[in-house]
Amino acid sequence: MASGKVAVFGVPSAAGGVAPGMERGAFALREAGLLEALGRDARVVHLSDLSLFPFGDDPEHPRCRNLATAACAARATADEMSRAMCEGFTLVIGGDCSLVVGTVAGARLALGAPVGLVFIDANADLNTPETSPSGRLAGMALALATGLGPEEMTAAGGIRPAVDAEHVALVGFRALDPGERPRLGALGLALPAAAARALGMRATAALALDAIENDAGPIVVHFDVDAIDPDAMPAKAAVTPGDGFTWQQASDLLAALLASPRVVALEVTEFVPDRDPDGGCARRLVKLLARAVAQKGSARP
Repeated sequence: MASGKVAVFGVPSAAGGVAPGMERGAFALREAGLLEALGRDARVVHLSDLSLFPFGDDPEHPRCRNLATAACAARATADEMSRAMCEGFTLVIGGDCSLVVGTVAGARLALGAPVGLVFIDANADLNTPETSPSGRLAGMALALATGLGPEEMTAAGGIRPAVDAEHVALVGFRALDPGERPRLGALGLALPAAAARALGMRATAALALDAIENDAGPIVVHFDVDAIDPDAMPAKAAVTPGDGFTWQQASDLLAALLASPRVVALEVTEFVPDRDPDGGCARRLVKLLARAVAQKGSARP
């Protein structure tokens, strides 16, 4: 990757989500000044957003809803990752969580090496169609990335699995479905939100990076905005109960992770601008992302 640059592209997809709205996340963050904020510390390569991949209720497939559209979104994301990573550190703006399959697979193929994943989310996203209460692919995102679930999704990025389970650090979760619990043990790390807060964000970041033993290889960070406490961050499709991170904690965690030279990409998902009428959450997200990505852009070419 080229140093001192950040490639940015959006994936306007709600295909795997629980409701429409998150497909407008990339547009809203640009309107809130994201590219200008990133440009203070790095040279920004603004790639075009991908096509729209809409939400679909799909009652005919209640165990695995809107599969074909979500798989298209993941394939397109993987293809764009190959282009973006030639430019530099990559910021992917979703969209729903099921995009992670394409983001990680695309990074792995672009770099020609196994990629680790720090998955920051209020939910473990380890369901499969057999265990999911909703049939929504966003709630299966991490399982899909590790090769569990329908092949149309697990292989959508061109390689299956996109990431080996032992190369995953799951951080910040505060809710688990019964079918997800047995799958935690296969991960490199599974750290609940309460434990992360007790450790502190710098220690949490160090622990997550250390748990990914892919020969000190590249890492992608996935950040679902619902990791932030719902009282502070209401602009999302579904509210997960329990105490989440504060804005400051989330910012500190991402900044500490991106300070590692191993981290090659950041994906942000599930922001719903329709639930942010005054734009306050968008502005805070811009500030959070700019601070984190500044760790990669301090030395301009």
